[in-house]
Amino acid sequence: MNLLVMMVKIPIMAAVFLVCLFADDTLWIDLDNTQINWVGRKITGDHTGTMNLSKGWVIIENDTLKSGLLVFDMNSITNTDIESPKWKLKLENHLKNEDFFAVDSFSQATLKINGGQTLSNEDSVNNLQIMADLTIRSFTEGISFPIAFQTSGRIFSAKGNVDIDRTVYGIQYKSVKYFPNVGDKLIDNFFSVQFILNTKTNEKK
Repeated sequence: MNLLVMMVKIPIMAAVFLVCLFADDTLWIDLDNTQINWVGRKITGDHTGTMNLSKGWVIIENDTLKSGLLVFDMNSITNTDIESPKWKLKLENHLKNEDFFAVDSFSQATLKINGGQTLSNEDSVNNLQIMADLTIRSFTEGISFPIAFQTSGRIFSAKGNVDIDRTVYGIQYKSVKYFPNVGDKLIDNFFSVQFILNTKTNEKK
């Protein structure tokens, strides 16, 4: 090959390689700037609490969320509404045992983000519908929910709420679906998770 042609082609090939390499931005979730709250409901009232991510990342292409993975630390489940330390700890331990999330066997839950679809409802702050696979206690189910997805410089944030049917993940405790005579001890099949997530700036996975 002519030396001059090679000298022209090599920089072009290198430029194409770099464009392909960095077309997708893979960004870590900022764990210190993330909030995850939960609400569980029963006939006699509800309980609230928090939990943490152990790690997470998302792939952004042209300011659009393409995919990602969130890993939840199930041992971090904490109650926030019970004032008594004794009863607070009792509930936290119950949520972590076999009746609920069985964290000794399943210390992590994961949300695998498969993509998003733009929403254009002017009456809602949510602008993106997420499609994902949620895995709890080794059960994986498809899930979809809206979020408010925003950018500020090179930081991407997501805020939203999702209702999760615990029974499809093998959590049957005091569910009317499985125990129709449970009466006023019934616990709602659905629990809610509210979240605010932010990415770190310019950090690759």
